[in-house]
Amino acid sequence: MNVQLILKGAAMGIAEAIPGVSGGTIAFITGIYQELIETIKSFHPGNLKLVFSHPKSFWNRINGPFLGWLLCGMAIGLLLGIFVISYLLEHYQALLWSVFFGLVLASAYYLGKGVKWSWQAILGALIGAVLSYMITTLVPAEGSEHPLYLLVAGTVAVSALMLPGISGSFILLLLGLYATVINELKEFLSSLDPASLKIIGIFSAGLLIGLFSFSRILSYLFRRYEMITMGTMIGVLIGSLNKLWPWKKITAALSKTNDTIVQLDTIQYPNPDEYKILTEVNLSPFEFAHYEDPMITQVIICFLAGLLSVFLLSRFDAKMDSKE
Repeated sequence: MNVQLILKGAAMGIAEAIPGVSGGTIAFITGIYQELIETIKSFHPGNLKLVFSHPKSFWNRINGPFLGWLLCGMAIGLLLGIFVISYLLEHYQALLWSVFFGLVLASAYYLGKGVKWSWQAILGALIGAVLSYMITTLVPAEGSEHPLYLLVAGTVAVSALMLPGISGSFILLLLGLYATVINELKEFLSSLDPASLKIIGIFSAGLLIGLFSFSRILSYLFRRYEMITMGTMIGVLIGSLNKLWPWKKITAALSKTNDTIVQLDTIQYPNPDEYKILTEVNLSPFEFAHYEDPMITQVIICFLAGLLSVFLLSRFDAKMDSKE
C-alpha cells in the first residue's frame, strides 16, 4: 500500500469538493502533477486494446500502481469533501478559506523557486493571474439538465480540474450545475437510486472526453515550453486567491421560487433550496465586523496552518524521495 499516494489523492479529492479550490493545485504542490498528466495521456487506443489480451502490460503502460492508489485516495477525499467539508463551509467558512489561502500562497512561492524566470515566463504568469482572477468574478449562469449541456459541462469542468488554481467545482458553480451534480451524487450514495445515475453518467462521459483531450495539450506544453507553462500556472494560482479571501459579503442571489434576482447585504448564506448565490464581494475584517465577529486571531492561525502545511509537505516529499 502506497500511503503517500493515498494521502495525496485524498487531499485532491477534498479540494475538488470545494468551489474555489483545485485538485490540480494539490497535485502541483505535491509534485505529482506532470506524472499525473502523462498517466492520463497514456489512455489511448494503442494501450486500451491490451485491456483483455495483455492486462498486465496494459496496467504497466498506464502507470497502474500510481493511478490506482491515487484514485483510491481521491475517492476517500471526495466522500469526506461532500459530507464533512460541506459542513465546515456552512459553519466555519472564513476559517476554511483562510487555510486554503495560506496553502495556495505558500505553494505559489515554493513552485516559483523552481522556475527560470524569463520575460516569457513572467508574461505567462501575469496573463494567468489576470485570467484566473477574472474567472473568480464571473456571475454563475442558470444551469440545465439537458444531456448536451451536461456533457459539455463535464468536459469543461475536468479541464479546469487539471489546471492548478482553477477549481472544477467552481466552474460547475459558474455553469449552474454544482448543486445539481452534488445533490444527485449524494442521492445515489445515500439511497442507491438508479435514477440519479442518468445525470451522473452523462456528466461523467463529458469528464472522460475532457480528461483525455486536455491531458495531451498540457503534456505538449510541458515538453515544449516547461518554464513558460509553469510560470503561467503559478500566475493562475495567484489569481485564484481572490476566491479564497476569508471575509465575504453576499450581494445578489437568484430566487428559485420566482426566478428573480434578489439584492442582498449579508454574510450569512441563504437556504440553498431557495436561493442560488450570484455575486459576492470581499470585505476587510473591519468591514466584516459590522456583520459578525471576523475572528481575526483564528483566521490568522488557520492561514499560518495553511502556510505550514506546504512547508511540511515539501519536507516530507524530500524525505521520501531521499529514501527511494
